[in-house]
Amino acid sequence: MKQTVSVIGFGNFGKFLVKHLILSNIDVFVTDIIDKNNEARELGASFVSLEKALQSKIIIIAVPMEKFIETLINIKNELKKDTIIIDVCSLKMFSCDAMIRILPKNVQIIGSHPLFGPQSARNSIEGMKIALINVRTNKKTFEKIKKFCETLKLRVIITTPEIHDKEMAVSQALTHFIGMVFNRLGIKRIELSTKTFEDLMNIVDIVKNDTPALFNNMQQINPFAKKIREDFIKNVNSLDYELN
Repeated sequence: MKQTVSVIGFGNFGKFLVKHLILSNIDVFVTDIIDKNNEARELGASFVSLEKALQSKIIIIAVPMEKFIETLINIKNELKKDTIIIDVCSLKMFSCDAMIRILPKNVQIIGSHPLFGPQSARNSIEGMKIALINVRTNKKTFEKIKKFCETLKLRVIITTPEIHDKEMAVSQALTHFIGMVFNRLGIKRIELSTKTFEDLMNIVDIVKNDTPALFNNMQQINPFAKKIREDFIKNVNSLDYELN
């Protein structure tokens, strides 16, 4: 019997997620505040009501971060015992704390952050990284989810919310900040480009697809991002002063 997984939220990342779940021979229920029945059917998923989606044993929450807490509040009283809730937020202190506070104690909770997306993994997810956090689940369930990720040929990194967000302040918040600066400067690809320049422009291309909300969230909700930005700007000014 095929496993059924529900995905709440059918935006760009939700569609990307559903596509790969279906490729793994999983039946997928999709729900969203907007009727996306045709888009779901094109991918091979079933677009269902929220009530129907909450009947699945495994539920993945893939809504925008600004809708995350509202979504938890909307579903908390309808969840069955031992339901496995998995989030894909890019900030784990925020999402894990919210799930612990809001969701009933008889459901299992796993935090995840796929360190890739529709742009960076448009060709393949093989070898890409995913962070997993055992927020509140038994060892058997956590191991099952970990092994499933490994069958997708993902590199699984077990971590904690704090360690995750500290590292994301550098690898995500600072990187996207630099990419946004390049974008605002209007720097384009040029013929006489070096490999290093091309790598930088690849970052700019990804950042261009960030929604304002996504960019602001990674900068403002991550408690470690502001300090990293300040240190970066301080060192830019210091280096510029030395060169003058």
